[in-house]
Amino acid sequence: MAYDEKVVRAAKRRLEKRRRDAETSAAALREVLCEQIPRLREIEREKAAAIPELTHAILSGNADGEVERIQQKNLQLQREMADILHANGCAFDNFEPRYTCPKCGDTGYVGGVMCDCYRRLLQEEACNTLSGLSAMRLTDFGSMRLDYYDNSTIDPKRGVTPREQMKTVIDYCRDYTAAFTPHSDSLLLQGATGLGKTHLCLAIARGVTEQGFGVVYGSVQPLVRRLEAEHFGREQGDSENQLISCDLLVLDDLGMEFDTPFSRACLYNILNARLLEGRPTVVSTNLSISAMQERYGEQIASRISGGFVPLFCVGNDIRQIIRRQSLG
Repeated sequence: MAYDEKVVRAAKRRLEKRRRDAETSAAALREVLCEQIPRLREIEREKAAAIPELTHAILSGNADGEVERIQQKNLQLQREMADILHANGCAFDNFEPRYTCPKCGDTGYVGGVMCDCYRRLLQEEACNTLSGLSAMRLTDFGSMRLDYYDNSTIDPKRGVTPREQMKTVIDYCRDYTAAFTPHSDSLLLQGATGLGKTHLCLAIARGVTEQGFGVVYGSVQPLVRRLEAEHFGREQGDSENQLISCDLLVLDDLGMEFDTPFSRACLYNILNARLLEGRPTVVSTNLSISAMQERYGEQIASRISGGFVPLFCVGNDIRQIIRRQSLG
């Protein structure tokens, strides 16, 4: 996948920071322990002195016995250093940096081939570029208040109170997030305005992101607007590919976007491709399935109704409740 230059720069900065932090930490540890245990500094000097000795032995033609002697001495020094460090509660055998990725040493490449860790960083940054992460960082399941939902009347369609229904929905979403895999079910959050659907979408997106998966979260309208700008050459990028290939796509407010042939085609392509590839999508909407069918046609409505787990949000508009409370 070709990534935008901004995405590449951001991923490289994260790689460089990982490498720099590992090397700085190792150097700081070395200085502290060498000050505390002078013998460690002596061992390092002796190991450094062995390098020219070894070179001289090879160049002088006395390689056989002398090289063996120098190598054995170096191994002995390494063992002594490891014993001293372990005796002082240090897990290191030496002062080499402990990189986040031991395969590539946080360089991003192994033998000229892109490392998996760099590929993951690129995907994460691409997702971050598309997502509304500022809101995501402020939202979690713990901040959802059940006391905003009525517990005194029975919802006729569900046979339970709105509070009981929403507790079931919130618990389902929390468990879904904790057990998430790139092959989890897709979810459809349905209900009227102001019932917490966006809050749930953000909490799922945040929780899955924090587990290290690539998540794209966004309201449908700005995402479609970006796709349109890229399609007609007003912006550069390959957002459609990222929307299809990310581990989790969260589409908030389906039905609030401008309804155009382009937007319907985009939604169909993305939803259909993700369903075919077994990639999970979370959709929130005020629309019923019949209203979706009327707005988008049978193709999109049938894929959502047949491929998503429905979760129904009920109750009164929380924003109106909060407004009334603030007015006393």
